[in-house]
Amino acid sequence: MPISLLIGFWLGILQLPDASLPFQFELKQHDGTSVMIIHNAEERIICDEVTMQGDSIFIKLPLYDSEFRLKVGNESLTGNWYNYGRKLPTSIPFTATKNIEHRFPVSSQVSSPILLEGSWETWFDAGTPDSSLAIGQFKRNGNKVFGTFLTESGDHRYLEGVIDQDSLKLSVFDGTHAYLYLAKVQGEEMQGMYYAGNSYKAPFRARKNNSIKLRDPSTLTQATGEINFRLPDIDSNMISLTDVEYRHHVKIIQLFGTWCPNCMDESIFLDSVYSARKEEGLTIFGLAFERSPDFNTAKKGVAKMQKRLNIHYPLLIAGSTKKGDVQKILPVIQNFFSYPTTLFVDRKGNVIKVHSGFSGPATGEEWEKYKFDFNRTLDRLLR
Repeated sequence: MPISLLIGFWLGILQLPDASLPFQFELKQHDGTSVMIIHNAEERIICDEVTMQGDSIFIKLPLYDSEFRLKVGNESLTGNWYNYGRKLPTSIPFTATKNIEHRFPVSSQVSSPILLEGSWETWFDAGTPDSSLAIGQFKRNGNKVFGTFLTESGDHRYLEGVIDQDSLKLSVFDGTHAYLYLAKVQGEEMQGMYYAGNSYKAPFRARKNNSIKLRDPSTLTQATGEINFRLPDIDSNMISLTDVEYRHHVKIIQLFGTWCPNCMDESIFLDSVYSARKEEGLTIFGLAFERSPDFNTAKKGVAKMQKRLNIHYPLLIAGSTKKGDVQKILPVIQNFFSYPTTLFVDRKGNVIKVHSGFSGPATGEEWEKYKFDFNRTLDRLLR
């Protein structure tokens, strides 16, 4: 079947055990190549590894080790999404229908009077010992809703959905994370369920609270004194902070994983900073902590990320996500909290600040605040 017959807008549905997670995408020709473009609010994810074999279509995700394996029907696609990047690979049933441009159906075109703007104090796993704080921030255009949840480890990225009378429905699919939020809103309170892939769901509750704040991200993880390491890059060259070319440089140490979407957002930002300021004596190192402890497997994922995102600063293979691996490489760190974590190191090799988590482009004002604080710290060190 020629792929030209599939070109157009599609509504995809990931069938979770207890709910259906929708997202929109388009199939089109881009620079002479067949591509799938996933839509999440203003985000566009271009998947350019698309192949047809008879009545089957295979689509690999650009950054993460996952793919769609689908059969083509009459303006329909059926099959599974396979996520190989987890410790136990998973698959989720998937269907898609052509020429449906809404993400969630709405029962009424009358705009809901509910005011979503502002900050929502949100508790996931509400009422359990695992309860965790987040801040919901939303904006709306008629029935459509866009926003995210801020947490101390990072944001939930680009959420898109609807407010339908008293029902809030949001979803996101980025190639590794599949999140769905279904809630009832009454005035300035909401209660609902949060679904993450096919293995996790939890209740959440929220209330409007414009004074709610997360803890200062520079206080969650500590590191004092001199820092050093000797680690291989993706070509097995050993790199150390004490190498001649890095001496007397200001250094930013990024602790990341290729499985982490917030880390990918941060990497794009860090590369722009590196390109703009390396001539001032700035060096950035990305230390990858991968799910697989095997060097060759980890190297493959990091090399793919470096090529896809066009990262110019050195990426090193540091270890696995096993608890304690970060402290093995960087003994000066205490209370390691989350990926990504960023360390600022002065020209003498001393850690002067540690930032946990990342507030990315989906967070609006928090994203602007993050960039301002980051550049203020960097300006001080480079001067």
